[in-house]
Amino acid sequence: MQQMLLDNPEMMQQMMNSPIMQNIMNNPEMMRSMLLSNPQMQQVMDDNPELAHVLNDPALLRQSLETARNPQLMREMMRNTDRAMSNIEMHPEASAPAPAHDHRML
Repeated sequence: MQQMLLDNPEMMQQMMNSPIMQNIMNNPEMMRSMLLSNPQMQQVMDDNPELAHVLNDPALLRQSLETARNPQLMREMMRNTDRAMSNIEMHPEASAPAPAHDHRML
């Protein structure tokens, strides 16, 4: 189902514009509760604390949901993220080993 929605942006937009989804999107706490009740989602959040941060910030959660409603905006954000990751990977220090700690400063 998830791949089908990603492959068909119009279907994703219809689903996100449905009255049920609008109701959920207008209630970030309800959305958060639904996500937290899913054991798989709970595991994803345990493995990715930055995602837990999104779910704990109602404004950020609402912005993420709004992005999901707009396929063009979602594609643009994905391109920007891909570009940013490429820039990080190409940075000379990205693959350099971390410097040893100077214990004199501790």
